[in-house]
Amino acid sequence: MNIVILAAGMGRRMKSALPKVLHQICGKPMICHVFEAIAPFKESDIIVVVPPNGTEIENTVRQFAHTKLKPKFAIQEKPLGTGDALRSAVPLLKINKPTLILFGDVPLLSNQSLKRFAKNFAKNSCFRILTTKIEKPKGYGRIIRNIRKEILSIREEADASTKERRIMEIFAGPMLINTKVLKGLIQEIKQNNKQNEFYLTDLVAKAVKNNLAISSLELEDSQEILGVNTIKQKLEAEVILSQKKIEFYLEKGLQIKDPNNFNLRGDIKFKANVSIDTGCVFDGEINLGKNVEIGPYTILKNVNIEDNVRVDAFSVIEESEIKKNSTVGPFARLRNGVVVGENCRVGNFVEIKNSVIGSSTKASHLSYIGDAEIGKDVNIGAGAITCNYDGKDKHKTTIEDNVFVGSNTSLVAPIKIKKGATIGAGSCITIDAPAKSLNVGRAKQTTIKNWKKN
Repeated sequence: MNIVILAAGMGRRMKSALPKVLHQICGKPMICHVFEAIAPFKESDIIVVVPPNGTEIENTVRQFAHTKLKPKFAIQEKPLGTGDALRSAVPLLKINKPTLILFGDVPLLSNQSLKRFAKNFAKNSCFRILTTKIEKPKGYGRIIRNIRKEILSIREEADASTKERRIMEIFAGPMLINTKVLKGLIQEIKQNNKQNEFYLTDLVAKAVKNNLAISSLELEDSQEILGVNTIKQKLEAEVILSQKKIEFYLEKGLQIKDPNNFNLRGDIKFKANVSIDTGCVFDGEINLGKNVEIGPYTILKNVNIEDNVRVDAFSVIEESEIKKNSTVGPFARLRNGVVVGENCRVGNFVEIKNSVIGSSTKASHLSYIGDAEIGKDVNIGAGAITCNYDGKDKHKTTIEDNVFVGSNTSLVAPIKIKKGATIGAGSCITIDAPAKSLNVGRAKQTTIKNWKKN
């Protein structure tokens, strides 16, 4: 099968410099959701139609995980409508395969619906369209049928009569057509409409004129065909997709305590007995082991959390990993590739960036750990920080096993604290600490007796 994805629309109504199909829905660009929908069609030839400045779209598509289909790209030189966009792709189509036409700004269409739509096409039809019925069809092309219910045409909203605008059956977007037929019909469409554009939907009337029967499949879930042209529609699509995912995860046993107050912008993989409290935001790829507890108002983005981990309230964890039997939070922040080992404790108001924390290590409160490698059985006292930035470059802190770092300590990187060393509270350490040594770097206390305040 040939699959053409029309992605050349500028999306001016989005009021954004970002190409419309790259606006994110639940953590992924819209066009990537379309690629997920066509994932079952593994032997297909994919052509994505982009605008002349569509490099950003091309790069996104190439990087997306499901693009093992190795798409090709066609450029629509001028914005002359969907029919003209399809015409740009025609030279790349293989004549011996049918062509499926999709829109890059329709992100909710499921692969199950597409499989039903494509089933037995070659045997039963040379031209098929997907339709649905909605109560408020404003903005969509109406399906015009004769008294025998045969499809005659698709009338775009701008060109529809008052009577036609009352029709509730609409064109859902996808078309499936014999490629030889397509190559003939595409030459017949004209710009004879109020928008002065080449309409893709005019292919239907041209096919009828050439005595070709148009078959259709009615989509039961009309939400799947929601097109995204405005920020409002983008938010509507995100809510719909998020709710569908949440319902799916609930059925699979994920314990979401407040489904109506859970913001899901990505995908979750989880094991048994996982609970998520109210107000959480999940973005990107989330992996949760068994017996994981996520406290209220926690933000997770692209994280891997192993078995028996508890993340307490108001923690923010991004691009990080937490090993088994550890606890994090409340009010903790992990970012930029942090790995927290097994049986660790990362407490309240602790920030860790780009660091590896060994097993059974504790940083229980009020610490900053950046660009560090910390061994096992280390204690990081309250208020201890790694001074990793000199105003120009970042530097590494290495803390080996069984080190005790006292409260209110500054470790000025680059620095190494060797195995078994102790750092006295209130110290500023600028020189490497030898193994099993006590290191104190602070001014001697001065006491002035009988001091009188002003």
